[in-house]
Amino acid sequence: MQTAFKFAVAAGLVVVGAAMAADAPKSRAPTAADYAALAKLPDWSGVWEPDWRGEHRAIEARAGGAPGGARVGGPPAGDARGGSAPAGGARFGGRGGGPQLTPEFQAKMAANPPARGGAGSGANCVPPGLPGIMTQPYPIEFLITPGKIGILIEAYMQFRHVFTDGRPHPADPDPTYMGHSIGHWEGDTLVVDSVGFNDSIKIGGRYPHSDQMHIVERIRRVDKDWMQIQTTTIDPEVLAEPITTTNWYKHLDDEIREYICLENNHDSVDENGQPGFSTENQK
Repeated sequence: MQTAFKFAVAAGLVVVGAAMAADAPKSRAPTAADYAALAKLPDWSGVWEPDWRGEHRAIEARAGGAPGGARVGGPPAGDARGGSAPAGGARFGGRGGGPQLTPEFQAKMAANPPARGGAGSGANCVPPGLPGIMTQPYPIEFLITPGKIGILIEAYMQFRHVFTDGRPHPADPDPTYMGHSIGHWEGDTLVVDSVGFNDSIKIGGRYPHSDQMHIVERIRRVDKDWMQIQTTTIDPEVLAEPITTTNWYKHLDDEIREYICLENNHDSVDENGQPGFSTENQK
């Protein structure tokens, strides 16, 4: 009986695997021309750490950016989604006080308000996912290869794949913490569009998203010391207007280090599965 069950499970996995393989784009070996094209792209070598000290303010006016998290506008027409985002967009909405929600979603939240407070899931080593993972106080590193860019993130030892080979998003992406990312270059700016997020990802850290949510990032190296990432969250079912934030990253002469969140972790989970914090055995 157990053998038959195992066989059935294995057969199911083979079918699922075959379907996923059929949906995946055909890969090809990079050519010499592909590698030569990389030399023409901006140099993003080294590691980049989010600027928590506000040191970027001395150069943001020259770079055309706004203070971190201020109103900076949505992505221009022709972004990675193949269309334009609504004009404007600001940190938690244009009028402040939280994201500007659609009337339909407001009614839904009034009937079933989301929970407030409590420890974050990171207390139990659950990664924040996109976009929060990009602003953890740990460095990130970009590995640019033909057709794909890898983003290594020291926090939680996470990684991202940004496909730049022209492929579209899957018709039915598997929901994940990082989503499925495709990108293209606009001059010295990498434009990344991500979709397909699991239910752990919350808009503004509080509100559930729909399957229509896109996160669009515009990444550029401003000068030898600074990188700027403008992030726009678009969800027409939830947000009346996009949310856009701008974050700055300082170049470091360093490397990504090992981050094992569970090592010596004393945080706990209560009877409802919510993360808590235990002071037992703390030194």
